[in-house]
Amino acid sequence: MEQVTSEYHKPTYSIESIDNALKTIHILRDFGSTRLSDVAMILGVSDSTAHRIMAMLVYQGFAVQDDHRRYCAGPAMFTPVISSERSRAVQEKARPSIEALTTELEESISLSTRVGAHTRVLLSVVPNGTEHVPERTGNVLHAHVSAAGRALLALLPEAHLERLYQSNAAETRGTHLSKHDYAVLLKELESTRKRGYSRCVDAINMGISAIGLAVAPANTPHLAIVVSTRTPQLAALYRNQGKMRRLFDVRDELTAILASDDAYDENSSEEIA
Repeated sequence: MEQVTSEYHKPTYSIESIDNALKTIHILRDFGSTRLSDVAMILGVSDSTAHRIMAMLVYQGFAVQDDHRRYCAGPAMFTPVISSERSRAVQEKARPSIEALTTELEESISLSTRVGAHTRVLLSVVPNGTEHVPERTGNVLHAHVSAAGRALLALLPEAHLERLYQSNAAETRGTHLSKHDYAVLLKELESTRKRGYSRCVDAINMGISAIGLAVAPANTPHLAIVVSTRTPQLAALYRNQGKMRRLFDVRDELTAILASDDAYDENSSEEIA
């Protein structure tokens, strides 16, 4: 068999900031956690530069900070690759509806999918102006605390939820919830089913909240529409019958569009166990 070798050469026109960010991802992947001072020492940069690198990795989901101010590998490090064909198909079919809804509601709108105990933002559209929630395409979030995740978890039977959050496999994957947190999740999912949409208040970012609606076409991967807004505006959003009716209309519209999309087949579904 022919031997294939790989040679790694630093690009002639390398970008140092990107290089340092990728090196930091390697540190998190290989050691699990690290302190800001350790990152600065390993990279040979100042503490302020290391802080900016870590802040961006936290924003993109590659790192999280624990109660002891150590940085740990974030959810973006553990989710599998999604089929590029599937992602492009979803974006192409859904973008017109999501863009129109963004303009109508004047709020940031995203479309997410669930992969195991995490959600991934496939498409994010932000209205004009600087006062809105930033664009989130590519972000990976814990499903049990995100609006998209709660909307999609509410579709599952409790036996499936137990496998995700209470099983030995969940312990191994690092997704196990305490009995208290699991009970809180079940209560929130029951409320989601009754309302027809999920709520997420300051659970991901302080000052930012969201509502989520599941888009669940038959025989296709399930998705969720998420409207993100500043927390003080959340109640006004879900109490506005006109806006909520329009949101449900777009949910139904996307359900029909994606259900009839021949880009989906039985091999395109993601493993969600």
